[in-house]
Amino acid sequence: MNKSIQQHWNESELPGLDAILFSDGTMIILNIYASIAKTGRRYYASPMCETTLKSVEKYDDDVWRHIQRHPASFVLPDGKKVYFGEGTMGQEGFVALTENNDQLIWALFCTNSNPFVSGEFVNGRIRVYSTYDLYFNIDILTPEKITIEAAE
Repeated sequence: MNKSIQQHWNESELPGLDAILFSDGTMIILNIYASIAKTGRRYYASPMCETTLKSVEKYDDDVWRHIQRHPASFVLPDGKKVYFGEGTMGQEGFVALTENNDQLIWALFCTNSNPFVSGEFVNGRIRVYSTYDLYFNIDILTPEKITIEAAE
């Protein structure tokens, strides 16, 4: 039996890829990387392609990873809830947006962000802080628009 995306979310599972999963099964695969310049290290996240969960599962039948939600989730002004936390490996992190009784809208999973341990709503964007001394600014409506900055 194939579980629905919502069932996986209810069981604290997300695809273990650098990607954003939407509730309709659409996935945006991300390229998340660092670049070293004279001024220091800079971090980037950019969409690579759009696919579907069904297509990913066709080639990886073990794509789901257990996640642990951090207790400090928060609610946006419109009532939607933001969760964040970590995956099973020490360097993994996730951020998810839900509505109406925890119905998943989208979830971002990162394989090298480290756990996200705090978050806030800043200038209309979700900002989450990782233990890697970075913060991710994520657009609510287009979560593939991510900027990553070093925490000071």
